Amino acid sequence: MKKKLCLFLIALTLILLIVPAINLYNVFTTPHTGKWWKRKVLYNMDFTLPAFGKLLYPLGVSVDPARAIIGKEGWLYLGDAYADSITVKRLGIKAEDTDIAERLAKSAESWDTWFKHQGVDAFRIILGPDKDSIYPEYLPDWSKHAPTSLTDALTNRVQSDIYINPARKLRQEKDSYPHPLYYRTDTHWNNLGAWVAFNEFSKNLATAQPELKWPQKPEGAFSTTAERLGGDLANFLRIQTSLSDQEVILDLPDYAMPLEHYDFESGNVVFTGQNGPVEAPMTPLLMRSTQALNSKKVLWLRDSFGAAMAPFMAATFSDTLQVHYLALKPGALAELVKRYQPDYVFITVVERDSRGDFFQTLAPLPDESTL
Repeated sequence: MKKKLCLFLIALTLILLIVPAINLYNVFTTPHTGKWWKRKVLYNMDFTLPAFGKLLYPLGVSVDPARAIIGKEGWLYLGDAYADSITVKRLGIKAEDTDIAERLAKSAESWDTWFKHQGVDAFRIILGPDKDSIYPEYLPDWSKHAPTSLTDALTNRVQSDIYINPARKLRQEKDSYPHPLYYRTDTHWNNLGAWVAFNEFSKNLATAQPELKWPQKPEGAFSTTAERLGGDLANFLRIQTSLSDQEVILDLPDYAMPLEHYDFESGNVVFTGQNGPVEAPMTPLLMRSTQALNSKKVLWLRDSFGAAMAPFMAATFSDTLQVHYLALKPGALAELVKRYQPDYVFITVVERDSRGDFFQTLAPLPDESTL
């Protein structure tokens, strides 16, 4: 008994000495702004997580289940730390969800009316379905979805064609291609998934705006893949460099064109080059493409699900002013519309965030200039 106690005390002492030594080494050899003498820095165990993550991943055990869960065949999904994305779909529609859907619908309809008074020809909200909405078959058995969802309630409540939910088309098409439509280790759709969703958007808008021209898919195979590092979910598990994923590369000649990016406030050129993905800007960014199919001005509020969709927007519309909707302060949307005077206003939002406060805010009254 004494021998075991001695061994335990020796091991504990080594841990108490080794952990601070490793953390101090990391502090002084890498950029670090924390106070190194604090206990939370000296005894931080984060450096062990990559090893544990790599060890536990094959067993289906997550080192950070709040942010990432491990599904079947190594597929990763977002955890409840983000909009309770797992629990919301497991429980299905609750009584209060009907009220939320009602507020979302009234907000969208009020903005649709307000935009029309400002001369906007069309307003659309394009949902980016959560990965588990399109690939539920790889979820752990315990996280099975309820038959109905808040998204269903919302799209059923809105009478007009404002909301575009490409989920059904994505589920139909996912087995038609040799590659997945979403990354296996990331929360986002890939280029192919974004292209399928953009096609659904184009069909919807073409009904109201038949004069618009749209890029066409070439005949036959039009995609290849290249290996890439694991995505954001793999990073949550600290094993991004240990996992690989597939990048789908589209062969779409209509999208290959030069363009320029401008800072909207200053008017300065911030990028000149070929059309490609664009991360969600936190300040208004204007994409201008003189070779676009339509000479139209678009105001595009978006999040990270718009990154892979950006080349399609740039190829279709000559001027696209884009900004992350969460970067807009109260009143900024109305002000931006009045300054920019767009032909169209589009919003691209991931499904789990589509019920947030921004989407429940009513448009200003006709004599108001703020939200």
